[in-house]
Amino acid sequence: MNKIKKRACRKAALLAGLLIGASLCLLACGSSGRKKISLKIVNWNAQTFFDGNKDGIEYPNFLKSKKWDEAAYKDRLQKLCKAINALDADLVILEEIENQGIVHDISNALAGNSWNPRKVYRYACFAKKEKSSIGCALLSRFPLEGMKVHSLDIQAENKAAPSMRPLIEVDLLAPKRLKIFVNHWKSKAGGGDSDVWRRWQEGLLAQKILEAQKENPGAAILCAGDFNQDISEFKPAPEEGADSCGLQNIELRADFCGQKVLVYSPWLDYDGELGSYNFRDKWEKIDHFFACGNLSVTEFSPQTGEWSYNDGRPKPFKIYSLGGWSDHLPIACRVEF
Repeated sequence: MNKIKKRACRKAALLAGLLIGASLCLLACGSSGRKKISLKIVNWNAQTFFDGNKDGIEYPNFLKSKKWDEAAYKDRLQKLCKAINALDADLVILEEIENQGIVHDISNALAGNSWNPRKVYRYACFAKKEKSSIGCALLSRFPLEGMKVHSLDIQAENKAAPSMRPLIEVDLLAPKRLKIFVNHWKSKAGGGDSDVWRRWQEGLLAQKILEAQKENPGAAILCAGDFNQDISEFKPAPEEGADSCGLQNIELRADFCGQKVLVYSPWLDYDGELGSYNFRDKWEKIDHFFACGNLSVTEFSPQTGEWSYNDGRPKPFKIYSLGGWSDHLPIACRVEF
């Protein structure tokens, strides 16, 4: 029998910024008479974003590097914050952040870069598995509430499970409630059977979405992160399962309990040439937003800028030169709820 254990709220903390203010975008009233809220959200895998201290948990290329130190970290931090300012999102989700201290540094640096209190990221949260190298962070201009961290303990396979990053669940209050699930699924690096473990992570996400929908039917829900899986590798939603607008186009499955949930991916309506990751000159769409419930995605695209080449490919960070930003492009969407 499949066994799953969930651990919530382990060392999860909400971090406050230094300045006061929040931004709220109100659209014209819809047919229901209620005002819709519009938010810009960015997701970005920051690529092995370690601080200047060598604690022994860093990747080997950082531990061996004679160039990586506090000064190199501060320079990279400044470049990341400059990019975040340029992206100008209400919520920024980051993967591959080493620790909570870096989140403090980002928040403080961003606060000092803006005279507009509505642009300040007053709220943040961070989580990672104990003793692991990297985790995920959120920076928000709106309050964050009720953070939970869900982990898998898999005992149903004929082999030991690798270390897998937890799923973050948190509510954004703008002032309507938007539930966010932050994901960083198992990488394909090294080949092998990594798809087995991503299926388990997919199942955990599907299960948590269904629990949220049961608790609050019609809740606005957005899933984001680096899923290490191209959109073509997800199961399309059955046509008969689409809602009245035909927007639910992906089926997330929880095979261990026979459940599934239908979500919307903007990648399937995106007609641009870029992906979010470029491997051997081939674009891959492995960073995602999935929406469901009373949430509409009105805009979506990978984001280019100083962190990308002229052809759109991301400029990866190189430890030997200390140049570049990340091997992923940030993706951005605008949502209404």
